[in-house]
Amino acid sequence: MSKLLTIIDTLLALLAGLVPGAMGAAVSLAYEKGLTWSEKFTQFAVGTVVSYFARGAIVGLFDLHAFVLDGVGFTCGMIAFRATPRIASATIEALVSVPGLIRDRIFGGGK
Repeated sequence: MSKLLTIIDTLLALLAGLVPGAMGAAVSLAYEKGLTWSEKFTQFAVGTVVSYFARGAIVGLFDLHAFVLDGVGFTCGMIAFRATPRIASATIEALVSVPGLIRDRIFGGGK
């Protein structure tokens, strides 16, 4: 029975850490028009996950009140949600250029 209570307590702690960022991403989602369901889900998930880890990093660096941390998580969720398309396009551009960089490095630049 105590193992079940430990599992439930752990799941509730995880949920409490995810909620502020998820709410921030959901608020940003309300202002975005013209997105497909897959884009909405991806941006919502990214906003939630980024805010969860950013909140963990902030907890490790600063001694802040829980309400301040929730506000930071909410804000991170909103910002990460909005930044997802730009980060994705920058990542794709960087990955597309890798074969050319490797070719130039191995074969001398192709000049």
